[in-house]
Amino acid sequence: METEPSLQELLARREALERQLREARQEEADRALREIVEKMREYKISLHELMGTTSAAVKKRSPPAANAKYRDPATGATWTGRGRAPYWIADKNRDDFLIQPPLFQ
Repeated sequence: METEPSLQELLARREALERQLREARQEEADRALREIVEKMREYKISLHELMGTTSAAVKKRSPPAANAKYRDPATGATWTGRGRAPYWIADKNRDDFLIQPPLFQ
């Protein structure tokens, strides 16, 4: 008649299995990494290409240009509403200078 394993025996088995899992997972990860490096060398793929950061993508991008929001009716000068207000709109009601969107597009 077999007896049930004790709690300590079961915990020891679980620890041994978890250790085996960690080792097997690490071995597979190491193997995959070696294969990746081998393919990168074979096809001359740079780390930047692999990560999707080519030299053009690495450059700092400037924010997109904003559309003009205000227009000076006297000169036709425009302002986006960003930064320091131009002299023709400073200290005036900005609603008077709003560019009206076309009714139909």
